[in-house]
Amino acid sequence: MKKIIIAMMAAVSLLNFSGCDSLDMEPVSSISDANYWKSPDQFKAFNIGLHGLLRSQSSYNIFVLGEPRSDIYGDQPFGGEATQGVERFSYNTINAEFTGISNFANFYTTLNQINLMIRRTNETDLLGEAEKNYYLGQAYGLRAYIYFHLLRSWGDVIITTEPTLGSELDISHLDKAASPASEVMDLIKKDIDASEKAFGGDYSYKQGKCYWSKPATLMLKGEVYLWSGRQMGGGTDDYTVAKTALQDLQQNGNLKLQEKFTDVFSFNNKENSEMIFALHSGKEDDFMMWRDYNWRNNMVPQREYMAGYCDETGTPFLEIPGYNLQGLMRYQVKKDHYLKSFREGDTRLKGTLKAVYKKHEDGTLEYIAPIQYKFQGTTLEGSNERSWYDDYPIYRYADALLLLAEAKALLGEDPSTEINAVRERAYGSEYFNAHKNEVGYPNDKGSFYNDNPFEAGDENVMEAILKERLREFFFEGKRWYDLRRFGKDYVLKYTTAQESRLLWPINEGALTNNPALKQTPGY
Repeated sequence: MKKIIIAMMAAVSLLNFSGCDSLDMEPVSSISDANYWKSPDQFKAFNIGLHGLLRSQSSYNIFVLGEPRSDIYGDQPFGGEATQGVERFSYNTINAEFTGISNFANFYTTLNQINLMIRRTNETDLLGEAEKNYYLGQAYGLRAYIYFHLLRSWGDVIITTEPTLGSELDISHLDKAASPASEVMDLIKKDIDASEKAFGGDYSYKQGKCYWSKPATLMLKGEVYLWSGRQMGGGTDDYTVAKTALQDLQQNGNLKLQEKFTDVFSFNNKENSEMIFALHSGKEDDFMMWRDYNWRNNMVPQREYMAGYCDETGTPFLEIPGYNLQGLMRYQVKKDHYLKSFREGDTRLKGTLKAVYKKHEDGTLEYIAPIQYKFQGTTLEGSNERSWYDDYPIYRYADALLLLAEAKALLGEDPSTEINAVRERAYGSEYFNAHKNEVGYPNDKGSFYNDNPFEAGDENVMEAILKERLREFFFEGKRWYDLRRFGKDYVLKYTTAQESRLLWPINEGALTNNPALKQTPGY
């Protein structure tokens, strides 16, 4: 009997599938494919497991592929933590021997399960038409999203749209050549169309915002067509498609910016009006951001290393309630970001970065470095250690507005409304309106940008949009992809990357297991 490994798809109580609860299920070594698809509850369970699999297998890799190779990190940790090789991302010294990410970020594990879901959902007569279409909308959307990561990271990649079933095919030894990037993009667009068609007029977040939805598909569509327009020759036609998709999302997605920037990420404000799609973390299934160790051991400092340091008020970190981080910071944010990436009045600064100071005997404070402060976790009752139960945003409304601004600018239209909507929230309406001639688009220019290594003034609309995206999306896995989408000139201007090595190398294990694969050019 044909069998398939189905990670995280076991039978557990099917009584509570609302919201983002219980995304993961107990692992089972194998389930008979022929015996599984017997009830609507099993389809529901499998769909929940798909989202859990994306989270558990790829959440950290999504960040690594999208951010560390940019210009955000690169300083040595001030506390003395060993970087353990992650500096090769910010220095862009990854190579065929040290790829940083192996086995295509484990995306094919999830793709295999998505392919199975598509096949069985298309075949079944156990589901009502609306339920069947909703699952298909999710599955096609997720498959397009994953292939988009693969395309942007490796270019030519293997296309597989059928599930591996037991002895038919071993996914880890897939003896198949990579398809050209153009064909991968064709599949992505085809899947986006299939997702849109399946969802139809259903723009709801019926399972919560930690599950794929039509608004997520429209968001992806805007991003995909901007990429194909700018990087793959699609030009004006693709920009128009992107603009139309993002306007559809704007009109029908039931979204709005949160009043305060920090409200977007608050532990007590999950699935808020700005969120479109997020990877769930929560105490109900004890899953912490990036599987905890990836977050704790890479993004926040060790408590002991904070001795002798204080915050901007002069309060020692060890005396700040709830600030027991217990991390081991390896991604050190560049010191100058705290000084040069945000204008005076921009609330995103203190909602993103925490300044670390050293207090001298005379009481003066010496600025040392910033640490991440966007995701703050929570301190559970009875514990003095921070728990990182924050959801990790993939798409949110501010992203949609800035992508729409980008599409408009590329079409020669005025992007002011979208850019300034994001800026007004960042500064607060009162401050923004009082200082619009200084910080409103297209007026954000001047000496602040002289010799600024991270951003430029509003004289160039693309620089204005890119600058806004930097300020808005620190730690959300977008900066490297943004620079890549804008073009190699931007990549070379702001990062240490070499023109011949903008894609990622393939690890030796994958090349050995699949002799039909060829190493990425440049490596």
